[in-house]
Amino acid sequence: MRVSQRHVVLALLAILAVSAFISLIYQLVVPAKSNSLIGSGIGMVVLMPLFFAYWRGWSQARYVILIFITLLIGATTSEPFLTERFSTTAFLIPVLGLIVADPLWIVGTSLTLVIILIVRSGGHGAYVDPLSLLLYIVTVSGILLARMVTDSAQREAQDSADHARQALAHTEAQARELSQKAAELATQNDEQRRLLDLVTTLETHAISLADGVLLAPVVGHLDSRRADALTRRLLTDVSAQNARMVIIDIAGVPTVDTAVAQAILRSIQAVRLLGCEVTITGISASVATTMTQLGISMADVRTARTPQEVISGNLLSTTVRA
Repeated sequence: MRVSQRHVVLALLAILAVSAFISLIYQLVVPAKSNSLIGSGIGMVVLMPLFFAYWRGWSQARYVILIFITLLIGATTSEPFLTERFSTTAFLIPVLGLIVADPLWIVGTSLTLVIILIVRSGGHGAYVDPLSLLLYIVTVSGILLARMVTDSAQREAQDSADHARQALAHTEAQARELSQKAAELATQNDEQRRLLDLVTTLETHAISLADGVLLAPVVGHLDSRRADALTRRLLTDVSAQNARMVIIDIAGVPTVDTAVAQAILRSIQAVRLLGCEVTITGISASVATTMTQLGISMADVRTARTPQEVISGNLLSTTVRA
């Protein structure tokens, strides 16, 4: 169970109120000085309402109680504790201040009580005795230092808790950001896989144009993955259909660079190993210009403008030279 300062103050006020009640009953049964009886009665009458006021949320009640007890002790202290002996009840004030108030209140109420007792004793007796005052000052100073150390430790603990909360909030924000980025990356990966699946679906097997003649249209950018897939597909279809000619149409390839040209040449060489002729069609003017500027050599590769030219027998045999 976590005990807060409010719980401690409530417990202390309850103890004071009950003590005042018990003291009043005892002094009614056992004859006592009138000052003590009156002090116990006033204490019970005042402390009970203040206890319930603090319980209901009036936080200033603790300061009122500290002032009231200071004045009550100063007004009801009687002989021999007024001139002959230093009253031990005087030490109650700094102890109460330690629990219910701050260091300034500890000093203020302790000093007020001593002044009241010195005035009441006529400036004579225990409260002007240097040794007694020194003992009281040392006690109050020790209580004051203890409260200051406690407050400092509490502030450090609060600062540490604040830093921990800030660090936790920062970590949670980073975690949310990383989670968002991971979700975005997962979405991008899913989209990329979907596109790859779509490309794979669109990359159908070679089309049979005539007896022993296959057409392999290539659409889009030709990377290493698609080049390997094209080579495997052509080899499979050539072997399965016993083809004697394959037409690779690259009209759907927007750009041709060295990597794309090398990928096409590797596919041609692989198909030729099966004893099948290969013709390239669909080379546009821009692609031909780019190939020439890049110095891409396609020696001994038969070309045509369209697959229809190859089928109709109007094949224009050309050799692409660097």
